[in-house]
Amino acid sequence: MKYTIYDVAKRAGVSISTVSRVINNSAGVKESKVMAIKEAMEYYDYHPSQFGRGLAMQTSGLIGVYSPFLGTTMFSNGYILECLRGIDKAICGSGDYSLVLINEVEAYYKYDDGKPRFWDYVKQNKIDGLIVVSLISDTRLELSLANIIEEGFPVGYIGQKFHESGLNVYAQYETYMYSMAEKYYMAGHKKVFALVDKHKFQTMLSVKASIEEKYEGLSLTLFVLERASLTVKALMGILEAYIKQEKCTGIICSGADDAAKAISALKMLNLNIPEDISLMAVEHAVGEGAMLFPQISCYYVPAMQMGEDIAKKVISTLQEKEVKERSKNILPKYLDRGSVKILV
Repeated sequence: MKYTIYDVAKRAGVSISTVSRVINNSAGVKESKVMAIKEAMEYYDYHPSQFGRGLAMQTSGLIGVYSPFLGTTMFSNGYILECLRGIDKAICGSGDYSLVLINEVEAYYKYDDGKPRFWDYVKQNKIDGLIVVSLISDTRLELSLANIIEEGFPVGYIGQKFHESGLNVYAQYETYMYSMAEKYYMAGHKKVFALVDKHKFQTMLSVKASIEEKYEGLSLTLFVLERASLTVKALMGILEAYIKQEKCTGIICSGADDAAKAISALKMLNLNIPEDISLMAVEHAVGEGAMLFPQISCYYVPAMQMGEDIAKKVISTLQEKEVKERSKNILPKYLDRGSVKILV
């Protein structure tokens, strides 16, 4: 087993930054801590990497915020925007750091041997810590994150925990998406249509398999969104096909922005909610679904809180404070606003 700077820090009862200072023979570390760190290094036969040695040599005062999504900026994505509000709140509260936004580029997805865009920022010491606003189904991304986590770089991510170290906050996406389909079934709906983000498609395939196995007669159809071309007119054609031809009676939207477009498309098709078609969505800012007309029943996923929580964890690590809850699960709340018709 390969032991990391995290293991040394845990055994010695100190932060990874303190371990790094001892590795670099920096002043200001109590002798008792120095002895504990050296004992832990000997116990694990730990030999620091070049990155580990360089960790304490310089700081940038910057925390990187990485988005893996293409075809959208961080400021045009409602979910990411709410995350950024929370991250910024935590950063401003600390007074020690500033943010640098790191959007992924198309070349990364075009070539199989590419590294995520945050890689150079980390390896060139341009940032002191990293926050990933969402994990996607991408083995290269997880391997790259695992690499820098194991080297002791402070990383926090919003998504399901995939590594024993690191910091994460997770709203249990597959659980609340399953619950939306289940609520439709309990209301008598047998054919449900979900507009799904491309990066969540594999997860939704698992949700589809699980819900259809449990509830005989329920059909959950998935349609992958291409946000760059998702106009109201394009959505009209999609919805008309699934509602009028496939006889779907319920729609699931992964965000309030998608729900707003769906409402506009349905109005142009002369279909009313919930009389002609039911609609449920996910809202990332409290009350988003209530501001739509008609109001839409939603699962509230507190993206701002999640952003603030993960930023505080990363900041605490950088400030050598103990992070008691390294992994946190959040349970979204269902807000019934009457947009689902009861068919039974």
